[in-house]
Amino acid sequence: MTLNMRYGSGSDKIGDPGYDLPSSPAKLQAIAEAIHSVDPDIVALQEVRNQLQAENLARLTGLNCVYASHPLGYRLFFFEWGLAFLYRLKLAETAGRSMLIDRRTGVGRTGLLCRISSSGSLITFINVHFDHDRKKSQMENLLRIIEELPPPVCLLGDFNCGPDDPHLIPLTSHVADTCLLADTESSREALTTGTLVGKGGRKDYIWVPPHCFSVPEAGLVAEPHRTVSDHIGYWADISLE
Repeated sequence: MTLNMRYGSGSDKIGDPGYDLPSSPAKLQAIAEAIHSVDPDIVALQEVRNQLQAENLARLTGLNCVYASHPLGYRLFFFEWGLAFLYRLKLAETAGRSMLIDRRTGVGRTGLLCRISSSGSLITFINVHFDHDRKKSQMENLLRIIEELPPPVCLLGDFNCGPDDPHLIPLTSHVADTCLLADTESSREALTTGTLVGKGGRKDYIWVPPHCFSVPEAGLVAEPHRTVSDHIGYWADISLE
């Protein structure tokens, strides 16, 4: 599952920066219930406020967590934020890798990697949240990382790219969109509804190498859980071939 959780600030005042809005135990509980509704083995979270927030969500969901913050450079921003994985599977290793760093300011984006062992095979999951700008550089860095890692590699996150964005084209030589691979009523509903509350359009994806995985089903979290953030949680059922 992947979810941009908007710092735990809910879906209030869509269009305003989430970090300026308050989080609360009730809002975190709603996110935990959205996760429970899918019962995932691994969840990629973006726009996590800090390590403590990741740990609180792990406690509420009964899962383990690993967190990595984005580089803050010369402290141009007054807040910490980052990525997290919640997981029930046993991790072999984790790492943070740079997706993009502005050499002038030091501000950038991190990709969070974790590797699990399943049926004797190692699978690497990469959690990303692309910046709106310089997508080409971020994609080049991501592709370089994919090519360095042993297969299979699965990608989850907020790519800030619609399905027709040309920046996504280079990915298709390595991975495929699970929403298209599933081709079920649930996945087709995700295609038409999108993952942005009140706006439509897809920005959030789970990508897998199609020669390594089958994808019997994919979709959005159920209707009661679609307003826990300004993004809607997307999930895919993937099976290692």
